[in-house]
Amino acid sequence: MKHVTVSGPAHRQVGAESARLGLTRTEYADAAIRYFAERSLNPVEAQAREGQLIMAEIKRLGDRVFSYLQEQERGLLLEMVRSQLRQQAVQEQTLRVVENLLAPEGGEALHKIQQRNQARIAEVTAAGLAALDIKALNKKS
Repeated sequence: MKHVTVSGPAHRQVGAESARLGLTRTEYADAAIRYFAERSLNPVEAQAREGQLIMAEIKRLGDRVFSYLQEQERGLLLEMVRSQLRQQAVQEQTLRVVENLLAPEGGEALHKIQQRNQARIAEVTAAGLAALDIKALNKKS
């Protein structure tokens, strides 16, 4: 067993706190020293250092949550892009089939069908956008 010299007020505090907790002074001092040593804390600046540790842990957890959300977003966007590319490929193939079927009738019939299709696409797109609450979407992003 080794001895450590402490000031009178600190000795009284050790006595009072160890008695309150049902510990010996040695047990109390050992626990206090281990607490600071295990956490690499400077006991003179304990409050400031603990605040820094807490803030660092909060930042680390926030970074993990943000990283998780980014990964989820990437997965969602990838699936949307995949779906869009598939839809585009289907449309292009369908257009080629229609062009081949209408080729014998000449370019005029195909041109009229394309104009009607473009008008219908514009109508459906406008109706879809009108149905969306654009202001609500802008607030969420």
